[in-house]
Amino acid sequence: MSSDILMEYKGYTARIHFSKEDACYVGHIAGINDIVVFDGETLEEIRKTFEQDVISYQACCAEAGREPNQPVPEVMVPVSSALYAKIAQKAEYDGVPVHALMETVLQKFVQHV
Repeated sequence: MSSDILMEYKGYTARIHFSKEDACYVGHIAGINDIVVFDGETLEEIRKTFEQDVISYQACCAEAGREPNQPVPEVMVPVSSALYAKIAQKAEYDGVPVHALMETVLQKFVQHV
C-alpha cells in the first residue's frame, strides 16, 4: 500500500514519502523528465523545500536558455472491473501502487514498439 503524499505548487506535483531509513520526508517532482528531488524533516519543511526547488528549477532552466519541463497530465486507462481487480492484486502482492505497476507494464510494452 502506498503512503505517498502529494503536494502541488505552480502546476507541479510533488510525490513525497517518509523514509524510515533517513528519518525524514523525501520527495521528487512527478511528471517531468528532469530530476528534482528534495527532503525535509517535517511536512512543513518539505513543502517549503518543494516550493523553493520549483522556483530554483525554473530559474536554472531560464539560465540555461531552455524551457522547464511541464508536468505531464496523468492519463486514465479504462479497464474492466475484473481486470482491474487482477491488477490491484498483483500490485498489492508486489508492494507497489497500482499506477506504478501500470507504468512499468506500459514502459515494457512501448520498448517493443
